[in-house]
Amino acid sequence: MTNFKRVAAVLAAAGALVVGATGTASAGSYNGSCESSNGGEICLYRYADFGGGIYDTLYSKTSYPGSTYYGTSVLIDNTISSVKNRDYVNAIDVYTGQNYTGARTHADPGLDLENMAVFGDDNAISSHCFENNAYCPG
Repeated sequence: MTNFKRVAAVLAAAGALVVGATGTASAGSYNGSCESSNGGEICLYRYADFGGGIYDTLYSKTSYPGSTYYGTSVLIDNTISSVKNRDYVNAIDVYTGQNYTGARTHADPGLDLENMAVFGDDNAISSHCFENNAYCPG
């Protein structure tokens, strides 16, 4: 095998590893499925019965502008009625305001919040934060 072919084979194998690693790391977040693997997700639903669209993510979000329910063009900001915390290690806090402001409610690991009327106003969620995130308010 010539040096060129060896280099090409090594680069192709390295590229496959990078693509495979990237695909695995991002597989859980925003795929329309509420999963507990890879650290667990927070799943935000349009309706109080966990229906009508899902936004699933592994990450804290300071705000939702531009974010939509999976497979739709429906914006999630201020349309969320229920929440599932599928991280069985870390609690989450959800906030009525952007940038972790406004009224806050807490969801322990694995807890579901069926009706966000706990805030006195259904559909009021505008940010969320996993408690293991050092940037979240305490």
